[in-house]
Amino acid sequence: MFFSYSKDQNNFSIPQEIKREVLLETKIFKVVKNTYQEKRERIFIAHPGAVVIIATTQDNKLLLIKQFRAPVGEWLWEIPAGALESGEEPLFCAQRELEEETGFASNRWQYLFPLALAPGYSSEIIHFFRAKDVSPVAEARAGDEDELIYVREVSKEEAQEMLDRQEIKDAKTRIGIYEWMREKE
Repeated sequence: MFFSYSKDQNNFSIPQEIKREVLLETKIFKVVKNTYQEKRERIFIAHPGAVVIIATTQDNKLLLIKQFRAPVGEWLWEIPAGALESGEEPLFCAQRELEEETGFASNRWQYLFPLALAPGYSSEIIHFFRAKDVSPVAEARAGDEDELIYVREVSKEEAQEMLDRQEIKDAKTRIGIYEWMREKE
């Protein structure tokens, strides 16, 4: 059913939820079936949210990590990121994930924006952060035991070449690189 939009119709009401059923629960997310008024049903992933870090060194090189992503069956270049733990503040999560995934830390943090990853099937909101002047930590926090991560520093020119060659397929990473490239030096 389609409706024409007019500027006079700026007040959209949220459909009333009648029933919520958890179909599957994992360590990180739940698959939920919500029933709304007029018997509309939606099945989606209820996710706690995540953080993404656009981290650069003192000479403005971007930290990229490469890790195996089972859902796509490939090793992907990405910017550091991770899921929020229960009750965890996004900034603390970003600081923790940067250190766990790269061995680097920063004292210069800026919150950029939230982004709905895939609102058609997931409630996940990714919080984008900017970390400048990152440097190696003497004794970095240990990351997840099942993660194998490679770290690389790239210049803007190298990042652009990777984008041109389509070596970077991860959406949050492409967005992060575009944000970094827009910055004035």
